[in-house]
Amino acid sequence: MRLEGEAIYAASKAAVEMLTRVLARELAPMGITCNAVGPTPIETDLIRGIPRAKIDRLVASQAIPRLGQPADVANVIDFYLRPESDFITGQVIYLGGVS
Repeated sequence: MRLEGEAIYAASKAAVEMLTRVLARELAPMGITCNAVGPTPIETDLIRGIPRAKIDRLVASQAIPRLGQPADVANVIDFYLRPESDFITGQVIYLGGVS
């Protein structure tokens, strides 16, 4: 997400995405996949200190406008861990359909 005032945060997330792609290529010869999850705001203690108006703006920018739940993240991780996903690597699945 392109958030004003969050340049360092956004840059760190871009770095994680690129690291995922590079590691996917480096680890593939060993049969290891490398993927990531791009969660939207998840309803946990971590977002309690963020002003509600900011959270509301983030949620409103999503295709599915709701806070994420820990189970939403767990479902993506479960997908990545299934043997049937062994041909998927270097991918980031973003929750909520962020723009």
